[in-house]
Amino acid sequence: MYMLSSLFIGPWLLSGALVTAAPVPPKPPAPVASSSKKVPAASPSDAAGGAKDLTEDELRAAQAKMKDYDSLVVDFVQTRAGGIRGKVTKQTGKAIFTKPNYFKWMIETPKKQYMIFDGKSYYDYSPESNSAARYSPTGPQGYQLRQIIDLVLNFDALLKKYDLVKAHKDGDQISIQLKPKSEGEITAVELRLDGKESFVSMLKLTLRDKKTLSHEFKNPNHKPVPEQTFTLPAGVKVSDTN
Repeated sequence: MYMLSSLFIGPWLLSGALVTAAPVPPKPPAPVASSSKKVPAASPSDAAGGAKDLTEDELRAAQAKMKDYDSLVVDFVQTRAGGIRGKVTKQTGKAIFTKPNYFKWMIETPKKQYMIFDGKSYYDYSPESNSAARYSPTGPQGYQLRQIIDLVLNFDALLKKYDLVKAHKDGDQISIQLKPKSEGEITAVELRLDGKESFVSMLKLTLRDKKTLSHEFKNPNHKPVPEQTFTLPAGVKVSDTN
């Protein structure tokens, strides 16, 4: 059975555009005292809203300004590193999310393996063997899926489970460091939000055993996705698993 350290950990936080908090209004400028000294001009980055650290409220406000989409499709490169021998492995593929709770994580190389949630059941599907294991949404697999979908579709849920360590904005990019509120398999989360494209472009998870899972996401597409995208092909042999 897959645990969070397995392939399923990858899809977390792909969409960063779903916070409902209102933007924090800017503070009025303080009065400038009269002086004969020259005041230094603002740097180009400051003038353009450049690099700065963000509070949690400012992070929520930045998220609220990002566009809200019903669907997200991205290409990914997933890298695992660590362990006793420090082995590094890479997998590539595509991930698809659609509200309210549809999900498809497709590893294409080096071996095809698809994880699908159709809103009712979770499937671990192997295109090569044309077979799939079906898991109940109320079992451990379903619980993990609900966490993933909730975090993808609701940034507020993320801040309920994790404390903000640091958030830094540089132009359209926001780098975020988080730590869990309680002990578990994940000990730290790092991600990068692309404010221009409204999606998470990088995700790195540090696990309790010191292994890391890193994801680079690119080519975001927010066009509507047909519901049949999340159904198994005809003729697939399905076996039920607890």
